[in-house]
Amino acid sequence: METQFTRLCTEFGWGGPARFRQVYAATARKLGENEEVSDRQFHRWRQPLPPCPQPGRQRVLEAMLGIPLEQAGFTVPDHRRSGTALTPREELEEDVNRRSFLALAGGAAATAAIPQPRIGIEAVMDLRSGLASLYGLDDRFGGATVGPLAQAHLARAERLIATTSYPSTIGRQLRLIAGETAEHVAWLAFDAGDISRAQTYWHHALVRAEELQDDSLAVVVLASMALMNLREREPAQALDLARRAQEKARVWAPPSLVSILMTREARALAMLGDHVNARSTLAQATRCYEQERGTRSVPDWAVFHGPAELALAQASLFTEAGHHKAAVQWLKRSLGYQETNYARNEALVRFNLAGALAQAGEAEEAAHEIASGAVLLTEVSSGRARTSMQEACSRLEALDPSLAAASTAHLIA
Repeated sequence: METQFTRLCTEFGWGGPARFRQVYAATARKLGENEEVSDRQFHRWRQPLPPCPQPGRQRVLEAMLGIPLEQAGFTVPDHRRSGTALTPREELEEDVNRRSFLALAGGAAATAAIPQPRIGIEAVMDLRSGLASLYGLDDRFGGATVGPLAQAHLARAERLIATTSYPSTIGRQLRLIAGETAEHVAWLAFDAGDISRAQTYWHHALVRAEELQDDSLAVVVLASMALMNLREREPAQALDLARRAQEKARVWAPPSLVSILMTREARALAMLGDHVNARSTLAQATRCYEQERGTRSVPDWAVFHGPAELALAQASLFTEAGHHKAAVQWLKRSLGYQETNYARNEALVRFNLAGALAQAGEAEEAAHEIASGAVLLTEVSSGRARTSMQEACSRLEALDPSLAAASTAHLIA
């Protein structure tokens, strides 16, 4: 008797135990779970009404299959059900979207006769690994350098969605990765200084999040857009976005992710002149971060958050209140917390520090920080960082034109 699990394994090309164990081990390694599974266990899972595996094995199997185990014929207790299967309507829309793309690309009649390659969890894992790598490259080299790589990664994801064959559950994961990559393309465009392009891709990512009803994707888009609004000094929009993100994240997000959202809310409140609530919100953000201290995993995009970001936010609250000497102390603290692999973030902090020093009347120290930050721009291609440098130079020029002129010798063409 062919069970649902047996049928799925056959579709993915895992009909024999050797191939199944190979894919299982690779998936488990990615998830940090035990890689060992026996032939006997594999055959037990292929029997009618197999019992629910232990939680670690359940996690691996659901990642491999792309569906909850109860959808694959396993007996799963209610408290361990994840419920991520596509509805029949979603499956139909996915198929229609793929066929529409093929028709636009050159005629469905021609492509219908060509067998489409079938892909499975390996393709999903490869795309997700590539996206994680892009996050790391962004931290080191900035949006202008990494943007084209992210755009190519998005094109690959969309091509796989449109031109290959896969179970509907794999299709859902492909579309989610495409949405996450579109968000990162937007982020990189924002960092490079291309706000219009950033807004376009954030819109694409939000549409994908709504289509999939995926709050985790919606949260990162809203959080990123809030930061853009803060950079553009549009605090009312930033406040609305940060609060919308918190509402979507409230039930499932780890405390450190909530801390990021509350930090952006606090900065927006400070820009709006609500300093009391800004301080209270930032204190809550700090408590959220402290209560977790890395005990729960966070999305790849959120791993940057920590003491350096919280100190930077505290400095911004003092800056908005006009307390520039206090802001200097918190910016120095943030600089001390910076990790070496976040070169772009270090440059941003140094230029913020230079601006605060200039406003506090410390011209020579401000010039030193501008020069130090300019050196980092030889390895980081970030429009945001370059704009921050120009703003710091303008503040120094208002304080000491001759020193500002000397410091501009460090600017990079």
